[in-house]
Amino acid sequence: MPLTVIKTTTTKLVGVILLSSLFSGCATMTAEQDLHPLQASESRIISHPSTATDSIENNPVYQMLVAEMAITRGMTRLAIDNYMALAFSQDDPEIAQRAAKIAIFGQDLESAQLAVERWINLEPNDPEAQQIIAAVFIRQDKPELAFKFLDKVLNSHAKVSDKMFVSLLTVLAREKNTETVLKVSKKIADKYGGFAYANYLHGSLASRSQQAQESVDYLGKALVIQNIPEAHSIRAKMLLKLGKRDEAVISLHKAVLSKPNNKSLRLAYARLLVDVKQYERARIEFEKLHLMAPNDTDLLYTLGLLSLESQRFDAAEDYLTKLLNSGQRKGEAQYYLGRINESRNQLQKAVDWYQTVKTGEYRFDAQIRTATLIAKLGQTEKALALLKEMVDKDHSKSSLVRIFLAEGEILKQAKRFNDAVKTYNHALGIIPGNIDLLYARGLTAESAGDIKRLETDMLTILKTQPDNVHALNALGFTLADETDRYEEAYKYIKKAIEINPNDPAIMDSYGWVNYRMGNYAEAIRMLRNALTHYEDSEISAHLGEVLWVSGNKKEAVKIWKRALQKNPEDPHLLETMKRLKKN
Repeated sequence: MPLTVIKTTTTKLVGVILLSSLFSGCATMTAEQDLHPLQASESRIISHPSTATDSIENNPVYQMLVAEMAITRGMTRLAIDNYMALAFSQDDPEIAQRAAKIAIFGQDLESAQLAVERWINLEPNDPEAQQIIAAVFIRQDKPELAFKFLDKVLNSHAKVSDKMFVSLLTVLAREKNTETVLKVSKKIADKYGGFAYANYLHGSLASRSQQAQESVDYLGKALVIQNIPEAHSIRAKMLLKLGKRDEAVISLHKAVLSKPNNKSLRLAYARLLVDVKQYERARIEFEKLHLMAPNDTDLLYTLGLLSLESQRFDAAEDYLTKLLNSGQRKGEAQYYLGRINESRNQLQKAVDWYQTVKTGEYRFDAQIRTATLIAKLGQTEKALALLKEMVDKDHSKSSLVRIFLAEGEILKQAKRFNDAVKTYNHALGIIPGNIDLLYARGLTAESAGDIKRLETDMLTILKTQPDNVHALNALGFTLADETDRYEEAYKYIKKAIEINPNDPAIMDSYGWVNYRMGNYAEAIRMLRNALTHYEDSEISAHLGEVLWVSGNKKEAVKIWKRALQKNPEDPHLLETMKRLKKN
């Protein structure tokens, strides 16, 4: 029975089924699954499009009803079989289209190909059919056939336009078989290389597959033809991936200058500056964006964080207060207002803000910071009680580690070293072998004079993580500082500095072990380098000591005095000066 007859004889029933299914696509289908054991006895209504009898099972109305009911019950195989039979018995492209889409949903690519080919036979110039069969061929790893049909789509129009390549990008970007997709998009770009968006098509898809150089090359071709803002943004990201930071920044900056009112382009540039850690320049760009969209809460949030990063606390407070007043991202705004006051050393104000954070991802961190600051305000027991309450609640292992680390650090700051070690012992009983807890226990034990404990914990870490620079550095420095095992210490620190040569703490250790071994020139060179990277009291104390012992007392005193201006009560610095001046 032809479909026209179906539609006229059973209009109400089948019409509703067809309309609802065609408009909703396969939205009602669940993931393909085997038939339920209770359904196993149900025979397939149709096993192949070519089978046909005069029985009710081959009645088109019946087949359609069975297929649609099968879809709602998750019986995808049954739906495919019946729609495939309908597709070949009815000269209706809508039926073939429905069959193709259900087959694709059920991941039956062979049936999908047959259905779309039937669809194309019935409606040769339907671009959607051409696109869908191309997608099927991509999933079958047949790039030549996929390209053939997409090329036909492009040539089916009187004139090829950039808009057509944009549509193709949407289609191809959905496909997960990225290797085949790129073969197809490259063929399109190479054939239609005179069109900016043909090159953009391939460059964009290459970027999604992390083919950075390929992406840069084709996006560059696109930009020679036409100034496409999105191409600038993607190309800059790929240049960054290739390690070409300066080129990425310069090229995107030029693009912004060429289109100064393009918000998306300026936003991409601002984010790139954040990625390359040029925070002040990024802040300026975000401020320009803020002028364009003063009520954009994402911009207020970003500006608040960038201003905090650059220690522009008043500006940060202003942006985050506006964000809080907007009613959006309330938890984040409260948390960072606490961070601002903590940075100003207004500890009680910071605590007050942290305690207002009741929801969101920063609530846990706000609680940890509350306890830490309460301890700094002299209320150690209250701080420990807060952390105890947190432990008693249901937390993940990673959260428990952070709570125990905070508790140990509070005890350590109170110079209750043995209690801190007990805390770490208890924590390691709950979370055995945790690297952070082992490291913290080792350092705390060293503060209590237990060098053996530090050595044992650091060696335990190094058994599972032989390249852990923190453990290598801590063990090497302690052996150099507290024992005469200088060669052994040198071995650990040398390995650490080879792994991370620009870490000021490791440079300091390397300089110190050379000093202990009598290599004064190398010690001075490395300690100067460390101090250049990071103005720190301990590094200043070490450099001053080596200079003093090597005879350059004038410069030693100069370095110490400069360090004391920043930290007038630093115990390490004061002890070093007192000890050496006595001698």
